[in-house]
Amino acid sequence: MERSGLSALIKEKARAIGFDKVGIAAARPLRNASYLREWLQDGFQGEMHWMERYLEKRLDVTKLYPSAKSVVVVAHNYYTPVDHSRDTAKGKISRYAWGHDYHKIMRKKLKLLLSELRQIEPTLEGRLFVDSAPVQEKLWARQAGIGWQGKNTNLLTREMGSWIFLGELIVNKELICDEPLTDYCGRCTACIDACPTGALQPYKLDARKCISYLTIEHRDKPIAGELAAKMGNWIFGCDICQEVCPWNSFARETKETGYFPEADNIEPELTRLVQMSDEQFKKRFKKTPVFRAGPKNFLRNVRIALQNHFSKEWE
Repeated sequence: MERSGLSALIKEKARAIGFDKVGIAAARPLRNASYLREWLQDGFQGEMHWMERYLEKRLDVTKLYPSAKSVVVVAHNYYTPVDHSRDTAKGKISRYAWGHDYHKIMRKKLKLLLSELRQIEPTLEGRLFVDSAPVQEKLWARQAGIGWQGKNTNLLTREMGSWIFLGELIVNKELICDEPLTDYCGRCTACIDACPTGALQPYKLDARKCISYLTIEHRDKPIAGELAAKMGNWIFGCDICQEVCPWNSFARETKETGYFPEADNIEPELTRLVQMSDEQFKKRFKKTPVFRAGPKNFLRNVRIALQNHFSKEWE
């Protein structure tokens, strides 16, 4: 099949499977991929040492998959029109972790996409990724015209804001590529101004101060008191820099039922959570991204949230 026909078919199939946006980029080293090297040298990755491994593959996707000719990037909307509780006695879980694990949902759809494409074009080969390999997803999403990386470092789209998951299908075919998208952040600094720990600079995140990092990736260690006091009642992840982003006024409800929140995840009572056993944690969160934290670190976060709640009550 010729390039234009195959490119159009890929986009048609991806949308039919349920992805909200799809774009294509040429599989070659990205111009601004060196940003990662500088970010790592500054130590902003904290204890995420896995980001230091396979650096050359992160900078050049053909070293990850030598047959790569094109990178197909898909975006999946996960927004559900439910608000976090304002009650500090209730824990806050990041919106993306309210429902079922997105890795499994996205991978299933990408596998189906690859299977359907191969039925039509048997010579097509590919590898698929969902936040699971040394692939700079946000840079590829920008290159493929999905959106732009905002000042909060999240991928922003004009159609549905930043409430999206990204996935990649790297294929051995040269395809018609999309144009990178313009940055539409302008002079806005809402995300930077709202971050309670000062983790954000324009287009740069110091993960060591980020509440999402602290509650998920900072494992098996206490959280420094000055940062813990600023975490509020966030117990897994943080949505502050997305909630204040003007582009998220365009958010629309997801069509993927798997992303709809489990009832217990929206307004969990901290006093009940802190009493959970390891087995209760596993049973409650096994199908959600929260499971990644593990019971020990999750309960650490809950205890911090409780302390912040009681401190606020005494103010």
